[in-house]
Amino acid sequence: MKFQKAAWSILWISMMTILSGVVMGNAADAQPQTLPDAEISGMVAERDISDDKELKPGLSSIYIYKYFRHIDQMPILDPKTTSEKIGSPISVLSHRFGAEDMIFDTGVSRGIGIQMNGFLKFSEAGKYGMLALSNDGIRVEICRKMILTDPDVHSDRLSPQVLIDIPKPGWYPILIQYFQRKGTAAIEMQWKLPGKTEFSVIPAEAYAHIPKPESTP
Repeated sequence: MKFQKAAWSILWISMMTILSGVVMGNAADAQPQTLPDAEISGMVAERDISDDKELKPGLSSIYIYKYFRHIDQMPILDPKTTSEKIGSPISVLSHRFGAEDMIFDTGVSRGIGIQMNGFLKFSEAGKYGMLALSNDGIRVEICRKMILTDPDVHSDRLSPQVLIDIPKPGWYPILIQYFQRKGTAAIEMQWKLPGKTEFSVIPAEAYAHIPKPESTP
């Protein structure tokens, strides 16, 4: 009997140690990762910095009501022709949602994929650091080049950072795919401006999109 109690005590301590490590690991997920920068060049602006007459604030959004497990399961849709639900423009990406919170204006708290299209304004040439905080999966393309991905189901955490070489100021096309499966959710886009040492949330004025043309009767 004493041996059994001792064995159970050892097992209990071991389980608590493992659980503690898991909790600490999840907390660490949300901390910046000190990884080497992967540098991406060859970006080309589609619009000059002042060519914004057609542009409206925020990124356009398309909602796909489905439970995804990996970003590869999400189709890339044409905002001009898709029959999926068009959501309200998303002005900035700096959001954390509780388990029962609606994800933007989707009307649901789980089982949703969101495709965001538009432009990102780089106001000066130089090298920008970029990373994303997400829960669950995310993938980001600029000028049709994948720059960030954290593609599967996970708790809040930061992607590896990337360094982008921007040759001149302008509006650069951006595509973001994101999904929330269930539980809590988060999505945040950050950048580090040329010559700076700290990351900050990309501000609303850096996002824009071309509205989908109104259908004619």
